[in-house]
Formats: sequence, structure tokens, C-alpha cells
Amino acid sequence: MNARMNASAGEPMDVAAPTGMLHGHAVRPAAGMGRLTGFDADAARRCAGVVDVVVRGNFLAVVAAMPEQAHAGAVALQARWETPRDTLTTPPQMRAVTSHGNATQVLAQGAGRVDATYRWPLASPRADACGSAIADWQHGALHVWLACTQPAALRLELAALLDIAAESILILCDPDPPARHDAFCARQAAADAALMAHAIGRPVRTTFRAAELGNDGPKLRFDVSATLAPASAYTIAATATPGAGTPFALTQTGRAAPYAEASGVDPGLVPPYAVEHLDVSAAQPLGVPPDIAARGQVFAHESHLDGLAAQAGIDPVALRLQWLDDRTGSGLITRVAEQSGWQGPLKGHNDATAGVRRGRGFAYASVIDMEDGRPARTWSAWVADVEVDSRTGDIHVTRVTVGHEREDIASRAKAPTTTLPDDIATATRQLTTGGQRYDDWGDGAPAETSPALAADGAGHDLAPQTRVDIVGTLAGGAAATLPAAAAVANAIHDATGVRLLEPPFSAGQIRQALEHKPSAANKSPRKRAWLLATLAPLTALAGLCATVLPWRAPIAPVAPPGPGLYSAATIERGRLVAAAGDCAVCHTAPGGTRNAGGLALETPFGTVYTTNITPDAETGIGNWSYAAFERAMREGIHRDGRRLYPAFPYTAFAKVSDADMQALYAYLMAADPVVSRPPETQLAFPFNARPLLAGWNMLFHRNEQYVPDTSRSAQWNRGAYLADGLGHCSACHSPRNALGGERGGKAYLTGGEAEGWEAPALTALSKAPVPWTEDDLFQYLRTGFAARHGAAAGPMAPVVESLRELPEGDVRAIAHYVASLNPASPTQAGTQQAAAAQVAAVEARSAAAALRLSGTTDRLYQNACAVCHQGNAGVPQFGEKPSLALNTNLHSARPDNVIQVVLHGASAPPHAGIGYMPGFADSLDDAQVSALVHYLRERFAPDQPRWDGVEDTVARLRKSSH
Repeated sequence: MNARMNASAGEPMDVAAPTGMLHGHAVRPAAGMGRLTGFDADAARRCAGVVDVVVRGNFLAVVAAMPEQAHAGAVALQARWETPRDTLTTPPQMRAVTSHGNATQVLAQGAGRVDATYRWPLASPRADACGSAIADWQHGALHVWLACTQPAALRLELAALLDIAAESILILCDPDPPARHDAFCARQAAADAALMAHAIGRPVRTTFRAAELGNDGPKLRFDVSATLAPASAYTIAATATPGAGTPFALTQTGRAAPYAEASGVDPGLVPPYAVEHLDVSAAQPLGVPPDIAARGQVFAHESHLDGLAAQAGIDPVALRLQWLDDRTGSGLITRVAEQSGWQGPLKGHNDATAGVRRGRGFAYASVIDMEDGRPARTWSAWVADVEVDSRTGDIHVTRVTVGHEREDIASRAKAPTTTLPDDIATATRQLTTGGQRYDDWGDGAPAETSPALAADGAGHDLAPQTRVDIVGTLAGGAAATLPAAAAVANAIHDATGVRLLEPPFSAGQIRQALEHKPSAANKSPRKRAWLLATLAPLTALAGLCATVLPWRAPIAPVAPPGPGLYSAATIERGRLVAAAGDCAVCHTAPGGTRNAGGLALETPFGTVYTTNITPDAETGIGNWSYAAFERAMREGIHRDGRRLYPAFPYTAFAKVSDADMQALYAYLMAADPVVSRPPETQLAFPFNARPLLAGWNMLFHRNEQYVPDTSRSAQWNRGAYLADGLGHCSACHSPRNALGGERGGKAYLTGGEAEGWEAPALTALSKAPVPWTEDDLFQYLRTGFAARHGAAAGPMAPVVESLRELPEGDVRAIAHYVASLNPASPTQAGTQQAAAAQVAAVEARSAAAALRLSGTTDRLYQNACAVCHQGNAGVPQFGEKPSLALNTNLHSARPDNVIQVVLHGASAPPHAGIGYMPGFADSLDDAQVSALVHYLRERFAPDQPRWDGVEDTVARLRKSSH
């Protein structure tokens, strides 16, 4: 980990990862809470690479040489937990922070009272967010490396966790974390790593994933009420998810958070305004570090004050100045308002032709900042300008004006300000990228379009990069961005009338709110409904006619794009899109150049050869415009107007979003052109009559992009988008009818065929002897091997190889989606010991069957197979030893895959750790192969009936491979 770090109180420095670093995996029940009742440490220590098992109270972890080995050891532990009583049903104990006047009585009389509940997430809502840390305990000192902007609270937490002095802890912070990094997850990882390093005396690296938090991450909650008449009154009550703000390791080891026993509650809860009647209370203990809680507090205060001003028809800046009794704060607000050209809210100044709504929002904060370990009053003020696309809900912060003051700024060295505009722009982007879109690629590529594709369908130019205006000379500091969330939320409300109560702010939230919000466009619902009822069928008919016309007009060729036209981010996003779509898997012939075509695909209707998709103008797609490319991808129409055979899965690619389609085009066009003329596809009549495919499209194709299911999580929608669209899983794993159309409905993903291999069912109809779990699916898709199921082979092996290029969160999303198609199994809904019991039962049944078998075929198995497929036989350098008793293929209704593996082996495993399996086509004749296949079925799937037609299938598959 050679990363540029800076010590918490020093200059940037280059720090290399400690030598001899190990990897840790903490084992926890759902949401991190539970009492540890048992585990098998010996089983974990027997796993390859495991160094030790660490136990501290209810904290349990495995330390190993590699992350995969630590995970395997964690599974082997078979930890058992006692679920704690649901503390969410117990009302928190509230403590008064401050109170004066009679806020309750005034609020009861107030005619313009505004009530709202605001929530502040302490962890990223992205299911694929994560945080990593390295800890090293040497000579009585703890060194911790992680991405962290405010290490003060973490240092106190680690000191409490290990019962050591805070002065003996040095935290080194990475100033440039990856895109999927989450600060809450990083703190969890730091605490885990510190416990492990302290226990074993060696440096340990750990990663904590947001997925471990369950369906809903930890949050702060603020219930706020306010009124202006008959007098100003304000109440706020703060509560938090149990254990929300502290590392789980503190709770698991029985240690109290260092700020949990404080005599008072964070004074930042008190708004910085001179309100006549005020009542502030908070749960005791709130359990959240003050520097983290401050962001939620400012968001709640400033959003609610904006709502109060809107209710009363008062300029929000004027209201703050009216309530503020602070010369420094008033001066800062005035200067920021003047710099921004503030003349009041924009009240949704709209561009009717483009559907764009514009708004402006203000927010202010004044808190005690502990950034450098010394308390100091800070002041911050923001004006944010936003554009909201009313059709898509997309939000863009076009400009922010920021001012920041600190009371000791004259006495301390000014922090460098060169990165502050970037920090401010980053903060605004993070606020408007939440509620993960189904086509987000996270750290794979920013959501950026290429210059040639920078306009949407309506011709409205996409908003430029955020403009940052700074008032005066700002010293750096996290406090400068405290008002960011409220300023952006207030601007969104000004633009749309939608009040968002929890960041981050997503396009989906805006779309949903606008759909239920009356507007001038729908004042006459009967007339609008009649218009929609009339136009909808006509629009659908026009689209259908365009799809099913036998002949389509050619699209004129264009000059190939010049080098450097597309940004690096767009090309990188396109590379990931291509990997998810397995483009190179089909468009690269064995031994050929990548994407130059020529691979022969066997279909029931004949052999189809894939085309050259490199940007060569003569033999590839170099002279294709984006319009021609998109038509081919979504409709299956070549640039010259002829129809493409549906062996090319345009039926799935039609679901791809515009942004991903544009990025894929950029990636392919930025590649090196290759002159390659693959063989022409020659099918027999009537399958060679391409115009007839218009009728096929009418029956089996819908040119529609993926529409998220709003009742499902972001992770589920991401997985569905990747599996059904780019991944085109159903092209192989769904059965087809006599015309080659995929069967949907109840037949969806219930099993199909690909290149002479059976593509097994991914639903409850799976023949796997032990049900697939989400974790099994992830391990299989990520590594090509799942211990309870086996290794990827045949056409699935290159698919896994492509998936290895994707961010881990995307592979987890696919696994999550596919797992949702199965009923909850004991291994999903229950405990690890239930899964182990299932595996043991299957293995015992196979072992009993082995005792009944002997003779020539048994000796053949012992000589050719046992060295790799019996756990107590052979040598370890052959890689994984897949258990044949757990293999889905041996429990299938068809012997095809078993025969294919026996004949051809697995010569190209997804990665070297799985191991190479030789084929026996040249060393065993048909009779021996047939006998071995029958033996394997009888030994490893004794509860299944004997296969019929094995001999004929062996002959057919051997012949088709020549």
C-alpha cells in the first residue's frame, strides 16, 4: 500500500505498508450485534494460510496471509450467535441540552408551525461502499493507516478499545480515498484491524463493507418543530440507531465510547440563533462523535429554517440575519450573499423547452471545531445553485459560493487552500449521487459523458462542472463544508418544491416526488388523461412498426473519430460495460485478436460467426456513427440496414442505459483498429432470410431500457440491470422455444443451453444438492470457485474471467439479485452450522455409495480423478479440490456437462488458484468415458436416477468437438 499519507498533525508524507502485513476478517452476526455463544477455532486454524483466531468478548476474527484465506477461515469458524433483544422498541432516554421560554406552549398556538423529521446517514447508502485500514502494534505504539479527514474521534475510540493512552496512537490519513470509500466503514475497519494487530503483534489490514450493515445503515434522527408567530419557537430532539456512531468492536468488547459518558450532550445541537423559546434534547448517550454529528445537526437546523422561511414568505437570508446575534456570523452571511448575487430564491425559474428547473439555496453553520485537537469557533456560509431535470430527476449543482471563518485563524499557520475548491465540489457531488442508480459504476468510472455525446435527447446541453466561488481567503478544514447538504437541499426545494429530508439526494427521489406533485402541466387531469390515452397507443404503434419493418434504411458512414475525442473516464466506463457484456468473449476467435471477430457460435439453426467490432473503417465499425451503433445494439439492425441474427443478444442489450451505451461506443472507437474479415454466416433457408427476422422481433423483442423496481433496493436493481441487460444471463440460462425465442415468465432462468453445454437453472429448479446462497454465488462469480458447488468450466469460465474486471460491488449485486430468485434456504436464513449439516449429509451419502463400488471403473476413477477430487488424497499444488458430491452437474437431469468436462477438461480456469484439469478425450475411448460418467453419477449422486443415453451423448459431443 504505497499511498501518499499525512499524519493527523503533520505534513504529507509517503508511507509504505508495513512489511509482513497480514489480512483480517471479522466475523459478526447481522448488523454487527449479538452475543457470541460458540465457534470452531481448530477448524479455522486448519485452513490454508490462517495465522490465528482473535477473540475478545463478542469480537471474533481470523487473521491469514491472504484475504481469501481469512474469509475461508471465517466460514470454517461456524460462529454461533445469540440474537439480542430488539433495542429499537425501547424508547431512548432523553436528556435536556438547553431550554428557555415555553416552546411547547408557543408551538401549540402557532398558526404557521412547521414540523419535520430529518435523518443523517452515518454510512454510505451504497451497498458496495467499503472502507479499509491497516494497523500495526509495535513497542507499545499503535500506527493506523486509513482514509480519514478527522482522526480526533477515532484516536479516542481506539484508545478506549485497547485501553491505552491516546498519545501512543498515530493515525496516518490518505487524503485521496477511492470513490467507493466510506468514512464510517473505514472507522469500523480501523477498530477491527487495531484489535487484531494488538492481539498478534503484527500489522493487519481489514476491510469493512456497507453490506454488513443490513438493509438500513446507521442514522441520526432529528425531530424538529418551529414557528414564527405568535413568537419565535424552536424544538429539536436528537436520537440515533443503537450503536450507530461507534465502531462495533467497542460494543463487542464491552468498552464504552470515550464520549458516551460525557456529562453533557453535544452543544452543537443548539442552533446558533437567538430564538425566543427554545427546547433542545438528545438521547443519552447519543453515542456519536461530535465532529460527525455536527453535519447532521446543521442539515436539520438549516433545512428546517429554510422551510419556516418559505412557509412565512420571508427571504431565508433575511430571516437568519434577523435571528442571529453574532457579528462575525452576520458579516460572513452578508459577504457570501453579496458574492453570490443573492436576491432571494429563484423560485424554480424553469426552461420549459428542456424541462430544467433552477433553484438557489442558502445555509449557515457556527460550531466548535476540534479539527486540530484544539477547540475553536468556526463559521461557514453557503449559497448553492442547482439545475434539476424534471423529466429524469437528475440534479446538478452548477455553482456554490462559500465563506469560512475560524476564531484562531490569525494565530495559526494557514492550511493550504489549493485543494479546497475541489473538496467543496466533491462534497456537492457526493450529496447528489446517492440512491445508487442502476447504471452507476462507482470507482470504475465517474458518471461522465464524452464531448461528442454531451447532449441529451431533447438537445439540452448537460450542465457544466460546478463553479466554486470563495469569499475571502479560506483556510482549509472540514468545517467549511458543514452547510453543504442543507444548502443543496434548500436549492432543490426552491427549484422543485420538493423538501428532501435525508441526504444523499437521488434522481429517483425527485422523480417520485414530482409525479405526485400538482403542477400547471396537470391542472386538468381529465384532459391530460385523455391525451395520454390517445397518444400512448399511437406512440407504441409507431415504435412497433419501426421495429418490425422487414427492411430498414442504411445509416450513412462517418469518418472515424480522432484520437483524444473521448475522456479517459468515459473510456474506462466503456471498458467496464464491455466486460460486463462479455463483448470480447464472443467477438474474439481462439488465438485471434481481441474483438476482431471470427468466433463460431453453434446454434440450433446453424453456425453463426461473430463480427469485427474494432474501429477499422473497412472491416469493422470504424465508420459507424453512434446512431448506427445504438440501433444495432437495441434493435439488431446493421448499419447497412440488414437484420442481425439474435445470436447477438440485442434483446438484452436494449435494456442498457443511454450513458452506458455511449460509454461502450467511446471505448470501442478508442481501441486500435484491426483489419479482419471473419467468415460470412451462411444459414440454410429459411433461416438465412434476414427480413423474416422482423416477424421474430415482433414476437420476442421489446426495445425498452431497464426500468428500476422502486420496491427493491439499489443493490437488487443494480444486479438485475447487469444480469438481465449487459450480462444477458437469460440468453443461456433460459429455455428457448422452437423459433429460438427466450421463454420468460415462470421459465425465466430455469435452464438452457450454450455451445453444447447445459446452462443450469438459477432459480428454485436448480439441481444443486446444497442450495446456492448469495455468498456462494458471489464467490463463484468472483473467483470461479465455490466450495459448496464447484468450479466454473466451459462457456462459464470466460464469463467469470470478464467479471473479474468489474468492481467487487457489481459482482455482489449480481449475486444478490440471482439469490433473490430462490426461496430462502437454511443457508440463507439460518446459521452456518445448518449449511455445514447439509454439506455433511451429502458427503456422507456419497461416502456410503463409494463403499459399494469396485472393479475396473473404480480403479479408473482412482487413477485419473481421485488425486484432485478427494480431499484426503493428492498433493496441494494442484489447486482447489472440488467435491464431486456437491457438484450440480452430477445431480442434473442431463449428463452433458459431465461428459464435456471428462472429454475436454478445464484447460483455461478463470484464475490459476483453481487448478488445471486435463481432458481425457485422447486417452479414454467412448466406452471408458461412458462407464466413468455412470460411475460418477452412482457414487456422487446416489439419490438420483441413472442417466439414459450416455453412450449416444458421448459420441455426439466427441464428434461436435472435431
